[in-house]
Amino acid sequence: MKKVFRGLPKPEERIDCALAIGNFDGVHRGHQALLHEVVEASRGRLLCSAVLTFEPHPREFFNPDAAPKRILSLHDKIEAIEECGIQRIYILRFNKELAALSPYDFVKRLLVDGLHARWVTVGENFRFGAKRSGDIRTLEKLGKEFHFEVHAMPMIFHKHSAISSSRIREALAEGDIASVNYMLGRHYAISGPILHGQQLGRTLGFRTINQRILPPYSKAKPAISGVWAVKVFGLGPRPIEGVANVGNRPTIGSHGEYLLETHLFNFDQDIYGKHVKVEFFSKLRDEKKFNSLEELRAAVEADKTKAKQILGLTV
Repeated sequence: MKKVFRGLPKPEERIDCALAIGNFDGVHRGHQALLHEVVEASRGRLLCSAVLTFEPHPREFFNPDAAPKRILSLHDKIEAIEECGIQRIYILRFNKELAALSPYDFVKRLLVDGLHARWVTVGENFRFGAKRSGDIRTLEKLGKEFHFEVHAMPMIFHKHSAISSSRIREALAEGDIASVNYMLGRHYAISGPILHGQQLGRTLGFRTINQRILPPYSKAKPAISGVWAVKVFGLGPRPIEGVANVGNRPTIGSHGEYLLETHLFNFDQDIYGKHVKVEFFSKLRDEKKFNSLEELRAAVEADKTKAKQILGLTV
């Protein structure tokens, strides 16, 4: 049975596990290979398959302004990890106390005492402990001391470079969705509940559904932005085509909050609260601030026409 823990489990809930450690932003092909290794190791050793990850991203904690942009929301990350067959996900809040742990204390308190890790896998460039002072050799040494196996996972390459979250962020910024999808091993998508908005789209003639990309308290920014041709899943037996804007709506203002706003073609129903998935197919343009709502309306009409052409619809 799959289970998600916020923090370490209670003593009575602890169970011997095969464990993967990492941030897993994107849960790309490299992450998936590591997670499949955990699942196989757990089956062969009669262990629970588990993941240890952190929220927020450590770099976001130390320097929010220079933190990597988020590829996935925490919800989508958890879902992608579970799809790899992982039974338990442990999410530790990355804070001052966690950042100060020495490599020894990180292993003893978290992996051994807290999670009962018996087999541990990490990426070959894994660093841990205060000031990133621990590496794979440190982990192997501590594994021998505390009697757990350590497996370093080599990187997976695409076009002569290792697949990484950083490369996916760069490809998203460039609108190269084909490379993003290849490195993810699936179509890039954002999912979440439909929220009540300001209903400005109705007055402009194009009703939208609104989704929050990141929680309000987060200081992170999304890795994707701009206007895209999309398909929305979860509203019926087939996906519904549309055009979506990802950003903070500079023309009308959003108090700095990043939103995903999608105008659906040939769809007009009240669906607030419904959970939907938006898949991105082609970037149309960057988000921009218009001088008037009339300019915004004209731009959206042009976006709709271009998106319909891309998605193979009658204009």
